[in-house]
Amino acid sequence: MAKAIELIGVEKRYGNALAVRAATVSFASGQLHAVIGENGTGKSTLLKIACGLVEPDAGLVKLEGPMLFPHTPREAISRGVGIVQQHFALIEPLTVIENVMLGAEGRWRLDEREASARLGSICEELGCKLDPRSLVRDLGVGDRQRLEIARVLYKGARTVVLDEPTAVLVPREIDALYMTLARLVDSGKTMIVVTHKVGEVIAHARTVTVMRKGEAVLARDVRQDDPTESHALTAAIMGGEPPSALLREPAELGAEVLSMRDVWLGRALRGVTLSVKAGEIVGVAGVEGNGQRELVRMIAGLLTADKGAMRLERASVVHEDRQKDGLVLDASVLDNVLLGEHGRFTKFGVLDAASMRTEATARVTDGAVEPRDLALSVRALSGGNQQKVAVARALARDAPLLVLSHPTRGVDVGAARSIHERVKSAAANGAGVLVISSDLSELRALATRVLVMAHGRVVADLAPDTSVERMGELMLGGAEAS
Repeated sequence: MAKAIELIGVEKRYGNALAVRAATVSFASGQLHAVIGENGTGKSTLLKIACGLVEPDAGLVKLEGPMLFPHTPREAISRGVGIVQQHFALIEPLTVIENVMLGAEGRWRLDEREASARLGSICEELGCKLDPRSLVRDLGVGDRQRLEIARVLYKGARTVVLDEPTAVLVPREIDALYMTLARLVDSGKTMIVVTHKVGEVIAHARTVTVMRKGEAVLARDVRQDDPTESHALTAAIMGGEPPSALLREPAELGAEVLSMRDVWLGRALRGVTLSVKAGEIVGVAGVEGNGQRELVRMIAGLLTADKGAMRLERASVVHEDRQKDGLVLDASVLDNVLLGEHGRFTKFGVLDAASMRTEATARVTDGAVEPRDLALSVRALSGGNQQKVAVARALARDAPLLVLSHPTRGVDVGAARSIHERVKSAAANGAGVLVISSDLSELRALATRVLVMAHGRVVADLAPDTSVERMGELMLGGAEAS
């Protein structure tokens, strides 16, 4: 079978860290492939090498046979290989068609009418509709994802790499995305998905490659009908037996640490009333764009309500966009994990560097951040390890209220369990926790009760064992429940 991409003995080093180690991997044409592994194991780096975004220190990259040279994104896309990166690269003030044409302009002229017609054909292939005149800032997350795919196809990609494409999607949008990918495979395209979600791999992928410590340790067909496949893949990812399931202990609740009464904010929040008590983990479910972001920013003090009342003492917050709101990307791991707390380490107006290193080391170790180089720029970390830095900082602050927006977004199964354990420990020690997540399985496993938001309102307060179908119905604006 023809190979869309072949990587032979590829290596990539960042400083002292070897991100990819002598990896030899191939992806057959016309199939849906998955690449999985823990954070920092080289998954994204490997595929960025294949797409010309990162030049390897050693090894060969072949695209549909010939070697990739020069090693650039332009050359890769000219060979039919493109990438949809984890963080959308869209320009929000521009229209859909302007974003599509950006970087794909003809030498002599721009023909928006012709480009719109081409986009229409691509959308028909994708099974979706995108208005060329719509502004990107008005699109939902699912449509932005489809627009990113359409941009790559517009440039002539026959092989598309998607880096963590479902990290920001709710279950309905995830199903729609994989239906789109299946249509593209049926039309002869090759799809490669980087993901942490083993369930998605088993349900949708034809083959799977497992990365561990920079090496490709497993590459084979997915055994979709084998009930032990999830266990086998998880063991391969972690290099041993996966951890046992967590048990949620009944909580002894204390006083309210967050109280909101009839809070309104423009069109985003419409009469929101909720409370969180000490020792309680309250989940918030909802399709993104239904007021969750504004809710978090209001609790963090970044927005002020138009009317209503809110009472809280002190909150430690993890925002949904770690790169924009949670980290200073060009600062060190040490500075980021202690961000906003440098005053604690000051004596007579001088920073105590030794105390800072001791505290930062403890936080990085507890948060399983890799590599554990405090001087390293956070920008150099994988997306999952960036998330671990933001979560480690929040959990270490010992605040009465923890607000965690998508706390395990982009992190691997082992790290997600570790974060869950630490969140439950914080609640057991008396903190109130508010968790906003698009992952319903996470909320059902973690929360003591789940609030559902739709159209800026809290439309339901549910037990965590409520069915996913019922939660999904309410998230989409179904009948309200008490």
